[in-house]
Amino acid sequence: MRTGRLVQLGPAHAAAAYAYCEAHPHHCAFIAGWIRAGGLSHSPTVPNGWLLAEADGAGPILGLVYISDTGIVLPALGTPEAEQDLVRIGHRNPAATRVLVGERAQIQRVWSGLERSGARARQVRDQRGYAVTQGQFISGGDLNLAPATDACLDALVQASAAMAREEAKDDPQSRNPSLFRERIRERMLRGRDMVYLQDDRLLFKSNVSTISPLAGQIEGIYTMPSARRTGLGTRGTSAVTRWVLSQAAQAFLLVNEDNQAAQRLYERLGYTYVLQSRTVFVAP
Repeated sequence: MRTGRLVQLGPAHAAAAYAYCEAHPHHCAFIAGWIRAGGLSHSPTVPNGWLLAEADGAGPILGLVYISDTGIVLPALGTPEAEQDLVRIGHRNPAATRVLVGERAQIQRVWSGLERSGARARQVRDQRGYAVTQGQFISGGDLNLAPATDACLDALVQASAAMAREEAKDDPQSRNPSLFRERIRERMLRGRDMVYLQDDRLLFKSNVSTISPLAGQIEGIYTMPSARRTGLGTRGTSAVTRWVLSQAAQAFLLVNEDNQAAQRLYERLGYTYVLQSRTVFVAP
């Protein structure tokens, strides 16, 4: 795949792409983990997708954009020309740009270009990107998290759906229940969905979407309503952060701009605000 300055990368380019991620750790936490897990080699254990590099002739990589096979787009581009190339991809193949996630100003520029061709947003969410290193981390206690298994899949699906309704004001489960369940199961089988059960009841969950020596990206932090205001959320977030930092230089996560309670929790654990982010959910 080649569009102007954007060129599809393969396994031979993994080191150069990872080096770009190291220079832009807060913009490329997910991409770095995807590369290290074998995404460029089409490993069956990582999500399918394509990595395009912004290149200027034979010079160094100037930017990257990851596009999943389900249309999730994570740009970390360096020039307006490459942003316009991404817009052209969306014009030609709208299914390739179903969700846009990244640095707020860049996402807005790309989205403005797609809107001019008739695309419409189902929802736009602004987030804050937070990161913490081992030296910054302040333990909030610990919780005995365990990898999710098939035995708790039903509870994990229901908790994930409840989180989407509560935090994203979205209900993906109602649109396609079987697809929603299968995506949760596929993610669970990668072994990085962490849960806390008490008397066989799921009370806390989180997942690590990708991890590399550079960074681990934490997602899906959710405490069931019945277990809130007990310190469980702080202890669970502390535990998953400690797990990430045992393998990566930093833990990174996104939190909704209006979720001030979660922001205060992360800040108590030593996380600092490092990135203005935006997510655009494109209407079908």
